[in-house]
Amino acid sequence: MLAAPASTSRWIASACLILSLIWFSGIEYRGLFMPDEGRYADIAREMLNSNDWVTPRLNGIKYLEKPPLQYWATAGAFAAFGADEWTARLWPAVTGFLGIALIAFAGFRLARGSPWILTALTVAGCWGYFIGGQFLTLDMGLTFFLTAALVGFLLSQRADGLRAERGWMIFAWAAMACAVLSKGVVGIAIPAMALLSYMAVERDLSPLRRLHWAPGLAAFAAIVLPWFVLVQQRNPEFFHFFFIYEHVERYLLPDHHRPGPWWYYVPVLLVGLLPWTPSIPAAFVKAWRTPDASRFRVDRFLAIWTAVVVVFFSASSSKLPGYVLPAVPAILLLFARHYRALSERARRAPAVACVVAGVVLALLAAVLPTVGANRTWPEFDPGYAIWLLAAALTLSAAGFAAFRLFSGGREEASLAVVGLGSLLAVQLALSGTHLLDARYSSERLVESVVGEDLQFPREPPFYSVAIFDQSVPFYLGRPVTLVGYKDELAPGIATEPDKYVNSVGDFVGLWQEHGEAYAIMTPQLYEKLKRQGLPGRVLAQDARRVIVARR
Repeated sequence: MLAAPASTSRWIASACLILSLIWFSGIEYRGLFMPDEGRYADIAREMLNSNDWVTPRLNGIKYLEKPPLQYWATAGAFAAFGADEWTARLWPAVTGFLGIALIAFAGFRLARGSPWILTALTVAGCWGYFIGGQFLTLDMGLTFFLTAALVGFLLSQRADGLRAERGWMIFAWAAMACAVLSKGVVGIAIPAMALLSYMAVERDLSPLRRLHWAPGLAAFAAIVLPWFVLVQQRNPEFFHFFFIYEHVERYLLPDHHRPGPWWYYVPVLLVGLLPWTPSIPAAFVKAWRTPDASRFRVDRFLAIWTAVVVVFFSASSSKLPGYVLPAVPAILLLFARHYRALSERARRAPAVACVVAGVVLALLAAVLPTVGANRTWPEFDPGYAIWLLAAALTLSAAGFAAFRLFSGGREEASLAVVGLGSLLAVQLALSGTHLLDARYSSERLVESVVGEDLQFPREPPFYSVAIFDQSVPFYLGRPVTLVGYKDELAPGIATEPDKYVNSVGDFVGLWQEHGEAYAIMTPQLYEKLKRQGLPGRVLAQDARRVIVARR
């Protein structure tokens, strides 16, 4: 990228302030969607309420699938600021924002004179990266720490002296440890596979001698081992479940019902890397072919890192779009490093992509209300179309403005407009999803019963009959008793069977005995049980669920 004049730099610095406002403005606006957002918010709530910081629990039941670093951070946010949507999403939002600064810093340190503000806007405006920082999943936290490990490793390989090399390498080891505590063994598997692949391609084993094994492993162990030792002591089943079932079998076997073809991540990346997608292949070709006389080829390693992430998760039997997020920072760093060496057509392509994407979104805004009206997609609210149209207009306007700036020779300003315009457009599209809360979140349903900022009483039984919306316990502020539904909680239920009711028939028997009790179920099931004489009254109902009280 080109060095920006002083006036342009001041303008872009102001744009970065706007970036931060846009980045954090939407995390409170939407209810927590099921399953992931409700799940991870409730685990943190349970951790805080029980004061058990070792054994994660979902809905009061052991949930040993993932390590606790994000749960700790979210529970800390709940303790400091209260349990709400914005505190629940604070960790992915903050780690995503810090990741922008980290990538910009890496670009500056690896190429002196790099306009780091423009690099930051490039990352922030990437659709997939931004969305990853706005939803409560574990993927952004993992991505941040893997990116920190990548940056630390690259800077150690390019360090001038032994002290700096050791310092950056210890930083990389510590980051890998935090990645492991964020999502498991993948936190060290990806860096290891990337390094081994690089050494095989380059036929160079010298990086192994610069890993500073003794202090690095000491830092890694000091961060990782305490929790793993404690959780194994308190839960003897942990080792087999976490390492064998959750890692080996989850990767190799299709038992987790998240299948996908080998090309699953091709469309994910094509859309997720917008508006930069059209320019990225040329940047990769340039990066691979550019000579590098230094002892370590940064561009080659970034390309190999990307390939390792994509191939690794493409080979897995369990696929979700967010899994490939750790590849995005490396891709964008490569793009930023080689942007100025691309052809004029490739440098102009992101502005054109904004205009084209805006037109596509506008067409969707016109078509989707018809789909919703015909009930082809009952989970869709036709009112969302206005938000999609606003996003489309913002994106197209940014593309046209960026194209004119580019044609006028103001290339840096053109990139900034593309980045900020894309960021704002996707934020608008995400903010509009609050209209879908009733279809994907229990927030409105539960608050219609207990009101805002209130918790449902913990004493009377509350059953979730033949369904489980993971956001319900969070908004109730207490666990529910599952009836005839196990799914991902089956391993935890096996160790704590007293927290589970086997069948709807058993539930009906228990319900008849209670003086006060509550239940949530589908309207169809409630009507069936009501016809069979189930006593109670409806407290609240939406299209998907009904809350019933017996008192």
